[in-house]
Order: sequence, then C-alpha cells, then structure tokens
Amino acid sequence: MSAFLGPIHQLMYQKILTREKLIKRIIKTAEENHWEPVINGKPIDSFQKETFPPIEEVIDLSNIHSSLSNLVSSAEDRFAELIIGLIHKDEKRLDIITQTVREFGQDNSIPAGSTVQEAFRGLHDTLLDGMPCDRALNITGNSDDKISFEQTLDLHSEYWKKHRGDGDDFYVLRNALISGMLEGSGHRLVTVGDRMYELY
Repeated sequence: MSAFLGPIHQLMYQKILTREKLIKRIIKTAEENHWEPVINGKPIDSFQKETFPPIEEVIDLSNIHSSLSNLVSSAEDRFAELIIGLIHKDEKRLDIITQTVREFGQDNSIPAGSTVQEAFRGLHDTLLDGMPCDRALNITGNSDDKISFEQTLDLHSEYWKKHRGDGDDFYVLRNALISGMLEGSGHRLVTVGDRMYELY
C-alpha cells in the first residue's frame, strides 16, 4: 500500500468519526437516563473516543488499508457491545436509543432541495458499510428521480452475534438514522425486496 492518503481514505475516516460521534451521543443518552455506568465490567465511558485527531495522526502510512479496517472494526464492535449491554437490562431502552439515533440523523440531515443523487451521496458518505473494497452496496438503477440499490453484504450482524445480540436491532437503528437524515430533504427510502431499496 502506497504511503498516500487520498480522498477515499479521508472519506472512510469521516465515516468512522461519524460512528464514533454517534456512540458518544448514545452514551450521553445513557447518562442522562441514569442507566448503569458499567457494561460487561467496563466503564461506559470506555466505549467512546474522547478526541478525534486528524487522520495523519492515527493511520499507519505504511499500511493504510489495514489501519482503516481496524478502526472500522473497533467502532462496529464497541457500538454493538454498548447497545446490547444497555438493552440487555431493559429492552424498552431500544426505543429511547432509536430516538437518539434519529435525532443524530436530523443533526446530520440531507439539505432540502437536494437531488436524489445528492441525497444518495449524503447517505453513502455517512453510513459505515465496511471498506470500499467490500462493495457492500450495489446500485441497480439510477435515474433523475430514483436510485435503486441492494445491500450485497451484511457486515454488521457479526458484531452483534459476537456479543449475543440481535443483528436486526442494528438495522432498526440504521433505519432511524436514515429517516432522520432524510426528514427535511423531500426524499424517501423504501424497502422493495430482501435487502433491496429505492431512494426517490
């Protein structure tokens, strides 16, 4: 791997940081609701990153791909363990967490007046779906007023299974994030089949 940080690496790092900020927001919700401060023997604060340094300070330039992949896995793993630990005590907490995630989406909303292509790009640039080489999303149709795509890989449920959780809960939260992001954009995302979607 060349020791060169290109736009795709910067974009991946921004996706990772967005997930880290969402973890931080969920921990804040847990604290505001006076939920337990320890999960699986770990202080709840240990699940979040306190600072977000520039990419040059956290990436091994001799192995950029591996460094980014490790950051993705770390964020996914902590996200799953945190939420599973919180809702293990009370499943009703998932509704509160879902609302927090929706509000986070609203804070990172797609602007009103965006084209459907701009809306898709906004979602794609935010959602953490593994590394670009994983090709987890595949566009199957693209017109001026609609983009059709399919999710070819589920790169998230493995982390939830690892912590004895339900991968479906991840997708509840993902849908809430997307719903919040699209709320004022004039666009909608609908499910049209198994892991098949249309944005219009």
